[in-house]
Amino acid sequence: MTLSSYWLMLVVVVATALGCVANPSVYHSSVDPEQSAAQHIQLAMRYIGSKNPDLARVHLQKAERFDFQTGRSQLYNGWALLYQLERDADLAEEYYRKAVSADNNDSVARYNYAAFLYNQGRFKQTQQQIQRVIDDPRYRRRAQAFYILGLAQGKTDQLVGALESFARANQLAPAFAAPYIEAAEICFAQNKLPLAKRLLQQYGNLQRPSARGLWLGVRIDNSLGDSNAVARQGLQLKKIFPDASETREYLQWLTQQ
Repeated sequence: MTLSSYWLMLVVVVATALGCVANPSVYHSSVDPEQSAAQHIQLAMRYIGSKNPDLARVHLQKAERFDFQTGRSQLYNGWALLYQLERDADLAEEYYRKAVSADNNDSVARYNYAAFLYNQGRFKQTQQQIQRVIDDPRYRRRAQAFYILGLAQGKTDQLVGALESFARANQLAPAFAAPYIEAAEICFAQNKLPLAKRLLQQYGNLQRPSARGLWLGVRIDNSLGDSNAVARQGLQLKKIFPDASETREYLQWLTQQ
């Protein structure tokens, strides 16, 4: 799988209460530098999430003015996300490395670094970083971490491990749709057709129809000999996704039947 954007996997932490951030007293000597820096980092994350690099940069620069140590890794994580938004991979990696060096236990920064590495096609390194995240039982996005691990394992032909990782992701988050279709693709390739169909049905129960899901469904049901299901899904594919690459593959496949 190729990630559709840099933002599919990244964690952008947004503050829920930021009303005091713009207060000029943030620079007053009596203000806690740790808290003030954290507020600017949170604002920067908000602007990164809305793809506004200019304002994100302003707040990251303001955060740097404070003398603080706790949360330093999140400052570097913010810079890495900003440079990633700007498609500067070298600087993004430099700051991800700084982030995980500043706090070896910062699973948010390490998760983002792993997602970055996956987008770079560096799948072995992805596995090394994301495994560290998975080993943190307090990290709240462990299901997504298992999903990234499964993707990286699939890219390196570790298919048994990939299926285990996708299953673990769905044990932690049963309503997380993406692992089901990844596992269904692997099972279809392995000719495990009933299991592939069940996994794809679970995906379909959680997600609106997708070109990828419909095309996979066509191939699974064709292999199972269910011509009615093949026709139904093919019609949906042409109607809902006329310009999708999966639709072109389906139409080409039809000419060979």
